[in-house]
Parts: sequence; C-alpha cells; structure tokens
Amino acid sequence: MRRLGAITLAVAAVTASLAAGTQAATKSPLRLTPLTTIQFPDRAFILASTIDAPLAASAIHVSENGKSVSRLSVAPASKTQNRTFGVVLAIDSSNSMRGAAIANAMAAARAFAASSENARALGLVTFNKNVRVVARPTADRSAIAAALRNQPPLTEKTHLWDGVGRAIDLLRQAKVTAGSVVVLTDGRDIGSGTSLAQAVTKARVAGVRVFAVGLKSSQFEPDALQALGHRTNGGYAEAASPAGLRSIYSALSQRLAREYIVRYRSETGIGVPVTVKVGVGDGSVTWRYATPIPNNVQPFHRSFVDRFISSPGSVALLALLAAGFAWFAVSTILKPRRSTVKARVGEFIDAGEGTTSGTDPASLKVRERLVSHVLLTAERAFQRTPWWDRFKEDLEIGEFPVRPVPLATLTVASSVALALFGLVSPVLTLLAIVPPVVVRTAYKSKLKKRREAFEEQLPDSLIVLAASLRAGHSFVGGLSSVLEEAQEPTRSELRRAVADEQLGVPIEDALIRVAARMDSPDLEQIALVASLQRQAGGNTAEVLDTVVESIRERFKLRRLVRALTAQGRLARWVLIALPVGVAGWIAIVNPHYLAPLFHTGTGQTLVVLAVVMVTSGSFVIKRITSIEL
Repeated sequence: MRRLGAITLAVAAVTASLAAGTQAATKSPLRLTPLTTIQFPDRAFILASTIDAPLAASAIHVSENGKSVSRLSVAPASKTQNRTFGVVLAIDSSNSMRGAAIANAMAAARAFAASSENARALGLVTFNKNVRVVARPTADRSAIAAALRNQPPLTEKTHLWDGVGRAIDLLRQAKVTAGSVVVLTDGRDIGSGTSLAQAVTKARVAGVRVFAVGLKSSQFEPDALQALGHRTNGGYAEAASPAGLRSIYSALSQRLAREYIVRYRSETGIGVPVTVKVGVGDGSVTWRYATPIPNNVQPFHRSFVDRFISSPGSVALLALLAAGFAWFAVSTILKPRRSTVKARVGEFIDAGEGTTSGTDPASLKVRERLVSHVLLTAERAFQRTPWWDRFKEDLEIGEFPVRPVPLATLTVASSVALALFGLVSPVLTLLAIVPPVVVRTAYKSKLKKRREAFEEQLPDSLIVLAASLRAGHSFVGGLSSVLEEAQEPTRSELRRAVADEQLGVPIEDALIRVAARMDSPDLEQIALVASLQRQAGGNTAEVLDTVVESIRERFKLRRLVRALTAQGRLARWVLIALPVGVAGWIAIVNPHYLAPLFHTGTGQTLVVLAVVMVTSGSFVIKRITSIEL
C-alpha cells in the first residue's frame, strides 16, 4: 500500500510539473497550446485536460473577444488520423547513461509506446556525439516495438540540442499536425552545433512542444531543460533515480491521451488583439494573440468587374447574355441564309462572268452543305429519343414559328451555356433547366390555344354541317360546305379530313385522326355519327343537333369549373413567386444576408431543396385544379 501511494504521489507531481508553462498560474484543469503550422484565418489549438472523463465536443465552447467562433471542430487524440498527433522520443545515449540509466530509459520508452493511442505516430532518436534516427514517426506498433527492443550503443559527448532539432525535423517531414518531443538526458549539452535558442526557435516555427525529462547525475544542469520546456509550451519533469523514469513517462502518456485538436476559422480583422477563451463546464482557459498583418501588402480595392459580379442581379444578367449568345451562335449556324436572285442566277453562269463583289456562290454551296450536314446529324441524334416524334407533331399542330431541329439544338446549347454558371456556384447549375421549361411552356401554350379555338368553333361548324345535311348534301359534301364558313384552325383541320377522304380513307377514320391531333373527344363522336350514317343511314342532322347541345352544356360546365378553381390556380403562381420575390428584395436591401445560402455547402443544399419543394408543390396544385370533363 505504501508503495502504491508513493507511485500515485509521484504521478501527480510529474503531471503538475509537466503542466507548468505560460498558463501555470491558472487553476483551470485545461491547458491551451496554439498550433503555429495553421495559417490565419484558420486557427488550431491543442486542448489538454486533466479531467479523467473524456470531453464531449458539444461541451467545448470557444469564443474570440466574447464572440462565439464559427465552423468549430473538436477531435480527440484517439479519433484522429495517424498524422495528426505525433511524438518523437529523444534519448541520451552518452557514456554517462551506462548501466541502469539507459536500461530504465528504454523500459520507460517501451511503456510509453504501449500505453499510447493507436492513432498517434511515434518515432525514436538517440544522441551522443552523433544523432541517430532509430525510427521515423509511424503508427506501425510492430515497427515501434522493434526499434525499442535493443539498447542503443553508448559513446562520448552529448549533442542535446542537435538531437532535439533532429526530432523536430522528423515531425515536420512527417507532416504531423500536433507534434511533441520527449527528450531525456542526465547531463548537459556537449558539442552540439545548435544552441538552445536555435532549438527553441525551430520548435516554435514548427509548432512542436518539447517535454524535457531530467535524470539527476553529477553532470546534470536542469536550468537549460526547464527553459526548453517552458519556452516551447511543453513542460519539465525530473527523476531522482532511473527507476522513476517509468512513472514520468506513464504520466506524460496519460496527459497526451487527454488532448484534443480544436479548429475553427477566425472572423477577426488583421492587426487586432484577440482573446481566445475555451470553456468546458465550469472550467475555462484563455490565450491571447494579435492577428497577423501581411508584409508589403497594398490596400485592396475591388475592381469594377468584381463589384459588378457581386452585385444583385448580375447573375441573371450574365445568364441572359449567355442565353442570347447561344441563341445567336446556334441560329447563325443552323438557319440557312435566303439566297438572293443574283446568287440563284449566278449558279447557272460562269463564276468569272457573273460574280461581283457580292456573295460567292461557291461559299454559299459550302455553307449550305455544312448546314445540311449539321441539321442531319442533329436530327439523327434526336430521333433516337422517345419524345422526338411527339415533339415534332406538337410544333406542327401548334404552328410554332421555329422548326424542330433548330429549336431543340438551341435549347440544348442554352442549357449547356447556363450550366457553366455552376463553376461560380453549384446552385446556379439550376439555371440549366430554364431553357427547356421556357421552350416547353411556349409551344405548349400555342398548342393549347389552337386546340381550345378548335373546340370553341366546333359547335358552330356542326350547326352548318347539320343545315347542309337537311339541304340534301352528303356528309362529305356538308363538310366541304363547312370549310367555306369556318375559321382557323377548324378550316385547315377539316380540310385535312376531306383531303384524306378524297384519297380513299373512310371519312370516320379521317375525322378520328383530326380528333387525335386536336385532342377533341367531341369530334370523335362526330366520327361515330359519320360511321353510323354511312352504314345504317338515319336522321344525322337531328343527331348533330343533340351533339351540339351536349357540347355547349359541357362548355358551360367547364367555365364553371374554371371559375371555381381560379383561386387555386392563382394561389399556385403566388406561392411560386413569393419566395423568389422575397429573396430578390432581401438581395437588394441587404446583399450579405443571403450569402450563407450560396457560399456554404449547407446553404446550397437548402436552396436546391427549396427549389425542389416549390416545384413539386406547383405540380401538385396544378393536378388538383386541373379537372377533366
């Protein structure tokens, strides 16, 4: 029991001595050490805790000048990558360590390695008149055990500061984020080419802490070791005998196991004094520093282009310019130029006689062949898609002014051009869906208007047809009479049916084709009437009067339904425009308010989610308010 109590007191004393440093006056169980390898505005600290229980990341609060920091990450030593925490053991192998001293030193080093976290990289350096690298920092426990298995050869002199410098170089070469050096000696420096001040400077520049362990002997001088540990934010411990080294190394291993990497991005301006406060429960620790001022840096003035790109509405303007450029480029390539009379006549005469300063017929032929080749290649590519035939039919029925191939090619080119804005921000990639939506809305609107006009004109056309039948005309003759009085699009569509009938197609089949083109179930009924009239005869005019009456009653019901669903359809557009309008207004009033939505991964995800939700809600409302009769 007495021996156990003595060991416990020794561990406590060693832990207290190792904690001595720039914050030794505080009674907090926390200790903070900055990592100088992290460049401002990123900040990183090693947070050491004497609390036995592990600290939860949510329990650690960090502030700068009283303001909580953003993007805080806390990683314990046991859950970091192999190159985050690293320790190099530097052991004196001079002649003064002969016997029990070197044996206990190696035993203590093996105990340190055995109790270290698997994620921590370990290395070994011995020094006498030469500095010998036994093992570079590695997380391979078998390699570490092999390096510590045998005692190093002993010889004269003690290049203490050279050994410390070589250990620091190993940590820097291994790219260890939070490096530490544990140096053990029983004497003073003899013969080093490096001074104590140079070793301290190298440790500070590399962001490495040095924990010095002194073993009392006749040549022992503790002042230099104490200065080394204090000035590198490490610590100092002293063993009265070789047997005490094991407890010192065990206490040091426990301390390093309770360390955490605290990282965040500072939002403080340059040249400003900063007080960093890290709190865990009732305990807290502070560190003071001043944000660095870059050397030889001229005052920064944003250019006009930068201010324009960052201003509200610039993205929309650039998108319109890109779409306009794509439209011009594609239309120039795909739209063939109209040949003039001079050019057409010039094709039949000799180039030397008929050509002037105008357009060269040869160049016209080359251009026409190029355009034809591009059009043919594009159409072949589009024909492989299942929607191409329906797309061409919709454009033809709606009498859209642009031909299918140039329109589809232009839409694809515009989408690709707008998708390039994703290089600025991934959210702007959503602009690529604008051209297809606009084009589809445009030609679907014309198609819908043409079909609605046909439906509205159909009752009047049927009345004329019924009157012709009463006058003694045949069904086809009655349709021909309707063509004289009908308006577009009824005239052209019924003319198509009459032309098909003249080519030998039964009139009912011709009307069914027109009904499919116009999406008119009422015309399908007329086709059925025509079929019955041809096969069985009967009073077709009276049947047509009944059909006209049912069509007009259906029109009244449709108008009633549209009136009842008008509020829902208006609500759909209001709900779509509301978030866009509010975001636009906020961007004008306070442009920086929405910056997190477009410059952070979480914000961009939320923007995409909002667009998907608004679009889905729009389609749902459309399906609710669209009632088929």
